[in-house]
Amino acid sequence: MWKTVIASLLLVTSAPVASAAGPEQVPHVVAAHHRGLGDGIGYGQAKAHLCDLAKLFTEFAADPQFRDLERREVVEAIVAQPPPVGPTRQARDLVTGYVQGYNRYVARNPRCGARPITEAELYRFNHVAFNEGIFRAYEGIWPSPPKEVKERGSNTIAVGAGGTSGGRGVLLGNPHVPWRGMVSFWHARLTIPGKVDVDGVTVLGMPVVFNGYNRGVAWSATVSTASSYTLTRLRLVDRHTYLVDGKPERMIDRGTHWDTRYGPVTRKIRTNPHLTGDEMTPLPWTDTEAYAVTDLAADRLTTLNAAATFLEARTTDDLKAGLDRFGGTVRTNIIAADRRGQTLYAGIQVVPDVRTDCVVDQGFLDRTGVAIVDGTRSACRAGRLPVDRMPWIASDTYATNSNSSHAFVRADKPLKGFPRVFGDENIANLRTEFGLQEIPRHLGRFDAGVMRKLVLENRNTAAEKHLDSMPCVRPECEVLRKWDRRNEVGSVGALLFDQWFAAGGTEKAFDEVVARLGPKIHQPLGENQYVVRDGGKIPLHGGPGSSGVYNLINMDWKKQEVSDGSSFVFAVEYTDRACPTAYTLMAPARPDLYGAKRWQKGALCG
Repeated sequence: MWKTVIASLLLVTSAPVASAAGPEQVPHVVAAHHRGLGDGIGYGQAKAHLCDLAKLFTEFAADPQFRDLERREVVEAIVAQPPPVGPTRQARDLVTGYVQGYNRYVARNPRCGARPITEAELYRFNHVAFNEGIFRAYEGIWPSPPKEVKERGSNTIAVGAGGTSGGRGVLLGNPHVPWRGMVSFWHARLTIPGKVDVDGVTVLGMPVVFNGYNRGVAWSATVSTASSYTLTRLRLVDRHTYLVDGKPERMIDRGTHWDTRYGPVTRKIRTNPHLTGDEMTPLPWTDTEAYAVTDLAADRLTTLNAAATFLEARTTDDLKAGLDRFGGTVRTNIIAADRRGQTLYAGIQVVPDVRTDCVVDQGFLDRTGVAIVDGTRSACRAGRLPVDRMPWIASDTYATNSNSSHAFVRADKPLKGFPRVFGDENIANLRTEFGLQEIPRHLGRFDAGVMRKLVLENRNTAAEKHLDSMPCVRPECEVLRKWDRRNEVGSVGALLFDQWFAAGGTEKAFDEVVARLGPKIHQPLGENQYVVRDGGKIPLHGGPGSSGVYNLINMDWKKQEVSDGSSFVFAVEYTDRACPTAYTLMAPARPDLYGAKRWQKGALCG
C-alpha cells in the first residue's frame, strides 16, 4: 500500500511530502533523493520546533567562536574540500535540502524571531556542535561562560542470533537527551524509494539519524567517555608569546579570543564526562604559562559524513564501514543489531594519538581522560588515532553501553588495553552494572517484548546495592523499609531515597532531606514527579542517573519539568518477515503515552 502512495506522491511533485503515519502522527518524509529528504527534515523540524531552532541559530550566530569562524571562512574552506575532509555528496545534499526546507517554513510562518539561514551557517553549527574541545572550554574563547548544558547519556543493548528467541538481531535504544530546547529530538520516517526507509530521530539542526532502524539494521548512539581533544601547555615569554622548539611565536588576536598554532587559549574547561558544567577545572594564564585547546575534529566534517552513511546501511558491517571511512564520530559510541543476527559495538571516534613522553600531567589524564601535552615541542602536537587502534567488537551474542567505557561492553569479554583518552577501564556507572547483570539472565530469550519490559521496569540499582547498609535509624526510615525499590509512579519512598543517596547517604544528609521534603516522603513518586500538559498533570515513572535507574529521568524540580532522560525509546526485533517488529515511545512529545508505558507500533511498517 505504502509503495502506491509514494509513487502517486512522486508523480505530483519531486519535493518531499509529509503525511501522518501511526497513532503518534509521526511525519513521513518521502523524497526522490537526499536533497529532497533534507528538505523534508528541515521543514519538519521547523514545523515542530521553530522557536527552539530560531533560538539555536540566533545564539550560535552571536557567539564569539561562531563569529570568528564566519569571519575567517574556516568552515567554507573545509566544505570546499573533497571527502573525507569536506562533505560527501549525501551529506552535502542533506544540508542543502535542510536549509531549503527550513527557510520555506520560516517564510510561511514568521514567528519566534526566526529568520532564513544559509548553508554556511548550518555547516558552521554542525562543525561547532561536533568540536568537543572548543565546546567544553570557558573563559578565553568565550567572553563569559555559555549557558548551562544539560546532561546527556544513553542505554543501548544489541543482542544477536546467539541470544534472541528468533535467531536474529534485537536492539533496545534508550537515548537520554533534554526533552525540550536546542538539543532535543525530532521523530520521523524518512523514505527515498529503493534506497532509504528509516524510522528514527534527528537532533535539532542536524539532518542525520543517530538513533533509528530500517528493514536490515537498527542502531543507537550513546555518549562515550572518550575525549576528542587535548590541552596543550604553553611556555610563555610574555602573556601573548609562547615558545615552540626554542623559538618565540606570537598569539593571534582574533578579536574574540587569542589563538595559537595549537588552538585557542582557555582558562577553564568542563571535565564532567557527560558534557555538563558540573565539574569545572580552572587553567592558569599568566606571563609564564597558558593552555590551548587542540581539537582533533576541528579541520574536517567527520561526524556529519559518517552519520550520513547510516541512512543507507543494511547491516552492522555497513555501519562499521561508514565509521571507518570517515574516522568515526565525536564522543559517540554506535551499538547495532541486524536481521542476520549480528551485533556491533563501535567506539570509533575522533581521539587524539598522544605520545607518552609528551604528557606533562599524568594525574590529570588519569582523573579526566584528557591529556595535557608539552607545547614547547612541535612534535608533541597530537594527531588522530588510526581507526585500527580503536575499541570495537562484532559478534552474534550481545553488546551494550550505558556511558561507561568500552571495557564494559560485555560482561564476559571486556575490551581493555586502550589509551586512557578512551575512558576509565576500571569503573562502571550503576546503569552499566544493571545492564551487565540483567542481559546474561535473558540470553536465549530476547525479543522486543523482553527489551520493552527491561527498560521500563524501573528498578533502583543504588537501592538494591546500597540501601540495606546505609545508616538509617530515624522513624522515617520505615518509609524506605516498605518501599518496593522501584521508581514506579506509585512507589512510595523513591523520592526520599533518590535525594538522600544523591546527597551522600549519611545520617546528616537523611535529616536534611526529610526536613526539605516534609510530607512528600509519604507520597507516591508520581505525585511529585510529573509534567504539566494542557493544564493537567501527567505522572512519570523513572529515576535519576545518580541512583542507577535504567529508565533515567532527571527532573528540574523548580520548573516541574524533565530536564533530560528517556526520550526516543525503541525496541526492534528482526524476524523472518520482511519488516521488523518495532515499538517506540517518543516521551517528550507524548508524555501521557510514556507515563502509561503505552508503546506504539514503529512507523516503518505502519
